[in-house]
Amino acid sequence: MHKRVNFLVLVLAAALLSAGCETAGQNTTGGAVGGGLLGAAVGGIVGHQSGHGLEGAAIGAATGAVAGGLIGNQMDKKAMAVNPNHIPITKIAEMASQGLPDAVIIDEIQRTKSKYNLNSELITYLKQNKVSDRVIDYMLSTGK
Repeated sequence: MHKRVNFLVLVLAAALLSAGCETAGQNTTGGAVGGGLLGAAVGGIVGHQSGHGLEGAAIGAATGAVAGGLIGNQMDKKAMAVNPNHIPITKIAEMASQGLPDAVIIDEIQRTKSKYNLNSELITYLKQNKVSDRVIDYMLSTGK
């Protein structure tokens, strides 16, 4: 029973963290995901040493996601200061989900001089939100 409760807490924490990433910039999202995964691994290893692997993983995931998200958020703020017209990844996903043509999305990226440094998690996020391979390829070509 105790393990089920811990598992449920872990699942709920993951759901809340992913929901929070819907409006975040690319560095915030990537930082939260990467920090959560790394935190879960480290927390699981440390917790296992004391017989509390699942609890350690849950605490590590939450702590890592928050820390990674905060660091990523600072990076997003710095990027916005450099280019206040930059289109966040979440806005690109929103445009694609609304059915805007690829050419319109790419034109907006060009017009705003937005640049993207996409990792596999961000590419997965974009694909899940109906962003085409053509737009993703263009975003990759803008790399910082």
